Amino acid sequence: MAAASVATMISTTRALQRVDGGRFDLAAIVGALSVRFAVVTGSRQLVRRRRLDTFDRRLHAAGFTLEHQMVAPEERLVLGRLDGSSTVAVPVKGLRWPATADLLPLGPVREVIAPVIGVRALMVASDERRRMRRLELRNEDGKTVARVELDEPASPATEPAQLMVRRLRGYEEQARRADRLLLGLGLRAVENGADRQLASAPKTSIADRAVPARVLLAAALSDFLVTMRENLPGLLDDVDTEFLHDFRVAVRRTRTTLKLGRPALPEVMRSRWEPAFKRLGDLTTPVRDLDVYELELPTMTTWLVTADPTDLAPLVTHLRSRRTVARRELVRMLRSARFRRLVTEWEQELARLVDSPEDADREHRSAGQLADRSVSQAYGRVARGGVVIKAHSPAQDLHELRKRCKELRYALEVFAPVLAEGPRKRAVADLKDLQDVLGRFQDCEVQRRAMRGFAEEMMAEGTTAGAMLAMGELIGHLDGEQDRARREFDSAFARFARPASLRLMHRLGGGR
Repeated sequence: MAAASVATMISTTRALQRVDGGRFDLAAIVGALSVRFAVVTGSRQLVRRRRLDTFDRRLHAAGFTLEHQMVAPEERLVLGRLDGSSTVAVPVKGLRWPATADLLPLGPVREVIAPVIGVRALMVASDERRRMRRLELRNEDGKTVARVELDEPASPATEPAQLMVRRLRGYEEQARRADRLLLGLGLRAVENGADRQLASAPKTSIADRAVPARVLLAAALSDFLVTMRENLPGLLDDVDTEFLHDFRVAVRRTRTTLKLGRPALPEVMRSRWEPAFKRLGDLTTPVRDLDVYELELPTMTTWLVTADPTDLAPLVTHLRSRRTVARRELVRMLRSARFRRLVTEWEQELARLVDSPEDADREHRSAGQLADRSVSQAYGRVARGGVVIKAHSPAQDLHELRKRCKELRYALEVFAPVLAEGPRKRAVADLKDLQDVLGRFQDCEVQRRAMRGFAEEMMAEGTTAGAMLAMGELIGHLDGEQDRARREFDSAFARFARPASLRLMHRLGGGR
């Protein structure tokens, strides 16, 4: 982490707690430290401390902690590491959450976390009021060589009291000595921040290939429903674009799982629920497409040669206007009684799937059998679809192949609990390169058509000539990128369909 004039950087040895989690005896702490240091005790302050992370806990996964601390009349962002090795504190004012990285003040905290959280917004994971007191430890020359912070709850519902020993550059040994003195009081070390988590539902795991297929399918479908529910509040509040994206992925996985599970599922799944989730997925498409265009505009501006990035300002305004209209319709539907009824009835349907007797007319009833059949058939559709694509094949053929690849990818994911882990991971890696090429081809196709549509709408609204010229450059660049992806397809498919990959899929498909 880079230091700056607006930031202070200190280091931590570790956090300490009483074994019983109770409050500290200040006199005992000062007495223990006074054996080696002159201890200057500061006044106690009331601190409001909001711990921040993204919904999917990207900061935690990267080993960071972030807090918004308010000590009247000051505020600061405090960025640290889970192992307590370092801390950066930056003064701030008036921050509101949720907030994306671009809303944070320029400086070392933003520089570190922006690449980690990407487009996700920081949210409040916990909000506590604590009583803080700082002790300065001085040597015989009167120099401050370490600091000890007493961090105690101001209400009973928060985390236990902690002691933090902060070491200062050049005086690491003195901090370690203070740490040893405090451990002599019978305190225990705790890992700083390692267990601070945002709530997330557990995922179901099934490993027995002989279990009924409907049990595995119900577990997967239930997990997707949990994901939809978890992401719905952030989607409705428009916290960040990933809530809608993850909601859509859960819907798409639900649709694919229902299709894969047809041999083992009751007919109502095909007649009622497949169309219901298709309608739900279609409902979310307009807003997601507009999100993607807006997210990619910063990259698109780098494609411009003769036009200026400012020429795209009318396009930005147009996209945001269209998104406002599309999102209003999406939110209206997701807040409706009809949608709530859909979710309730779907949950009931899943409960019946697990609890009801197995349908004797259904085939491939074990999870292992259905996994083998599904992987084998999905691979066959990809292999046959790829072989017939030639240089003159229309874009729609590549789009259809892309959908077949997604079905194979989802089959490998849904049936992961009953597939050999090593071969499954290698199969996913083989498939990924082909998906990347087809994804770039299709994205360019969709974006080219959409950009032309936006241009026609904007011309009717009387937009500037500069905007039209800039958008023409973007369309030209997309043409070139699509041609490049098309040229890469043949080699990507050849790698996917090589004999080693065929043998791997043959093994995963149960020898089919």
